[in-house]
Amino acid sequence: MAGTDEYDVLIVGLGPAGAAAATAAAKAGARVLAVERRQSLGGVANCPEFIPIPLGLHARADHVVIQSIVGAHTHHDDGARADSLLPGCVVSRDAFDRALIDFSRAAGAEVRHDIVFSGMDADHSEATLNQNGRSRIVHYRALVAADGHASSVARLLGLPALKKMFTRRYRVALHAPQDAVDFWLSRRYPGGYGWLIPAGKDAVLGTGMEEQVAHEALDDLHRQLAGAGRVGDRILGQSAGAVPVSGMRAKLALGNILFAGDAAGLAHPLTGAGIHPAVVSGEAAGKAAAEWATGHLGAIPTYEAKMRGQFGEVLARAVRHREPLECPFGAEHNGPDPEARGWHVVRGAFEQ
Repeated sequence: MAGTDEYDVLIVGLGPAGAAAATAAAKAGARVLAVERRQSLGGVANCPEFIPIPLGLHARADHVVIQSIVGAHTHHDDGARADSLLPGCVVSRDAFDRALIDFSRAAGAEVRHDIVFSGMDADHSEATLNQNGRSRIVHYRALVAADGHASSVARLLGLPALKKMFTRRYRVALHAPQDAVDFWLSRRYPGGYGWLIPAGKDAVLGTGMEEQVAHEALDDLHRQLAGAGRVGDRILGQSAGAVPVSGMRAKLALGNILFAGDAAGLAHPLTGAGIHPAVVSGEAAGKAAAEWATGHLGAIPTYEAKMRGQFGEVLARAVRHREPLECPFGAEHNGPDPEARGWHVVRGAFEQ
């Protein structure tokens, strides 16, 4: 870990939010160090994901885009289906994240992986980084926490943990091409939803919901679609993860520390959609951190106000409407699901 111990901006986490923050801060002229605890850089391998049109500029690198999407189908318990336009594209998540990191390097950010953010002295703007059993103290002017729902920065600051929705994904063969994504909003998916994302000749089936029933629900969805001849019986790959569903943190900034992406609680509490707000908040946080480092003390309060104005109402509404969907897997219920009857639930998650 050779190099200076003094940086204008330290970024913890190199998912979409952290990479976007590193690029924005470096472009603003800041000396940037961005660190990632994983042993390799990139997103989830073999996990195509949908991104809306506004993020298309971030997907121009080779091998990122798999196919275009024009719309979506939202399915309900009673068999009703709501269709709507949802222009965007399906990307390789690994290639997408790697492209964002390449943009950070090209902008001049110092990017490091296999580094654990293990301690901090917020009063003196110092962070302890560990790699291969060796510690290094880094001084920063501003820090962007983009280290996900289980943020180490938040934990070390004593902030409460965010409530999580667990996701499971299967990659399967897609028997007929399609240019729309499918969503299932139902009490069959307690606290979440099911989805199918087409990816050329394959598709990703997934569920985001309470952990104890996520596997069972995904198997049911797979059997349903395989039985209908839409997808193959064989599971070609699988992955799992978690996203925050308790809404935006009470504070997005503490002193010279800013939270972005999942670490800020910006994933949609009902659907789990988080790439769009991660990139948007990352770019805004990186720019604000760089401005703060040069003496613009209003930059960080402006960042918080901007994020609350852009995402606050949508996330708060989703938190309110998530509760009725939290019931035992397969339980009987009466009456329509609040908010889940309308396409705007899913549209709002991707078009904030």
